[in-house]
Amino acid sequence: MNLRVFPTAQATADAVADAFARAAREAVTTRGAFHVALSGGSTPKLMYTTLRALPDIPWKAVHIYFGDERSVGPDSPDSNYGAAQRKLLSYVPVPAGQIHRLEGERRPLEDAAAAYAALLPPQLDVNLLGMGDDGHTASLFPGTAALDAGGRMAANWVPQQDTWRLTMTFSEINAARQRWLLVAGEKKTEALADVQAGRENHPVARLQDPVWFVDAAAAGKLGN
Repeated sequence: MNLRVFPTAQATADAVADAFARAAREAVTTRGAFHVALSGGSTPKLMYTTLRALPDIPWKAVHIYFGDERSVGPDSPDSNYGAAQRKLLSYVPVPAGQIHRLEGERRPLEDAAAAYAALLPPQLDVNLLGMGDDGHTASLFPGTAALDAGGRMAANWVPQQDTWRLTMTFSEINAARQRWLLVAGEKKTEALADVQAGRENHPVARLQDPVWFVDAAAAGKLGN
């Protein structure tokens, strides 16, 4: 594992924010734009607070996408887009036309997945991801149909949550230049140790060469 361990969840979020800023500057210098997919979860929210205060991020050339979304509208408290808007995007000068939300309220949800697949860039620079305590990432939950979906996006029925989700597929996630996983908290300890040891077929184990940003609580059972 390409593993980076930090003492607290906030320190982990701060490290990811710093990495985001560096990656954005490099991408804009090299390719003229930075294409990044954001994720849901509590640790990204900590990262958003740090990120909006960092200097020298070329926000005008940043293009924002989302790796997954709940089947709700943007004003729902459960919306990943809504959380990013409240915690980050309303504070930084990313042009509105460069913020691409998933239409979780659209029906059928398969149409929302197809529309999003059509507007994604040829390749994301960074795909920012989390991991659930069941080993899921994005909205690719254990035992769900989208684990084996083709294409770039999928509508995924998640019986564990009794709901539909929109999610990038593994092929799309793995096509990004970089994959970063933010993992924090004691609830993630068992799944993270399983992935390191290869003991369980957790969905997150299908990611190719991710960089793991992990706090000490989540890393409690990792080997050297």
